[in-house]
Amino acid sequence: MTQESESSNYERQLRHLNRRLERLEDTQISPQEFARGLDRIYEEIDELRSEMGQLRSQMGQMNQAIIEMNGKFDIIMQYITGNNRE
Repeated sequence: MTQESESSNYERQLRHLNRRLERLEDTQISPQEFARGLDRIYEEIDELRSEMGQLRSQMGQMNQAIIEMNGKFDIIMQYITGNNRE
């Protein structure tokens, strides 16, 4: 009787272990799937970097335009207020 109980307990543990192993295998992804996922992420990162570079360039152009406008504004204000020194 004890041997039968130990045997059924052992079989139950093996079945439990087998179910856990199957669940673990179901949650695993293959190296190829993982590599494809990383490739997509890297492509998106590259696209974002490109967009950020374009935005930085545009911001630089805008800053230059603002500097030019400030200079022109100063000239206009000096003329309006009569503070121009010619």
